[in-house]
Amino acid sequence: MSYTPMNPGVPALLIVYFILIAFGIFITIKMFNKWKERKSKLPLILGLVFISLIIALSFLAIGLLETIITGYFKEIYRMTFPLAYVSVIVADILLFRFTNEITEKSGNAIYFIIIIGIILSIILLLPWNWWGVPQEDYVGEVSIRIFSTLSFTIYSMAIYLSIAIISLKAQSEAEDKKVRVGFLLYALSVLCMVAFFSCNILENVLIVFFDHPGYSIFIYIGWIFVILFILFSYFSLVMPKWLIKRIPT
Repeated sequence: MSYTPMNPGVPALLIVYFILIAFGIFITIKMFNKWKERKSKLPLILGLVFISLIIALSFLAIGLLETIITGYFKEIYRMTFPLAYVSVIVADILLFRFTNEITEKSGNAIYFIIIIGIILSIILLLPWNWWGVPQEDYVGEVSIRIFSTLSFTIYSMAIYLSIAIISLKAQSEAEDKKVRVGFLLYALSVLCMVAFFSCNILENVLIVFFDHPGYSIFIYIGWIFVILFILFSYFSLVMPKWLIKRIPT
């Protein structure tokens, strides 16, 4: 079996992953400190969301580290890449659970999301995705990569958009101005994740239709939106004093 050579954009992206992991750990620690202070499960659930995303980033970083060392996308990358997707699915489920808690709604949709998430995770881990394998190595073989990637993207974006709608509806119904700002920030946070996946779609369009080698500017813009997601979601729950002072009374 042959291997795909390393893309020149890999080292820069690995640095971005390390920065995001460090930033995510910092925010997660602050979130768990708030959980201990408030004795509320809301900071705990959101902290678990951040941990799931950190795990996803760690899987991606491990795969790219092997690529830099060997010069090729090899076995470790092929294992860690789909595991990163599965970690994002876990984060999606936890985020929807967090939404149920802050809106004080216990809809049955969470069970549907969990079932679909489990099925999708199994599909992403199947060998017929050929993650990191050169296309010429599986010509004539069954490949479900496009189906898996598209299903994963639709699943995540549908969750984020539904959360945004729920949050904006809760904002319109809230009377306390601080609570209204909190719901607005939370809606903005999940819309940042929609923007992140939109950037990934644009990246794939460049690769498929314009013969681009990958790791374009859209990848880096997408990860900026992930940073904004972490910040907005954190501020939506733990509003700093400087933000509270700017809320009109």
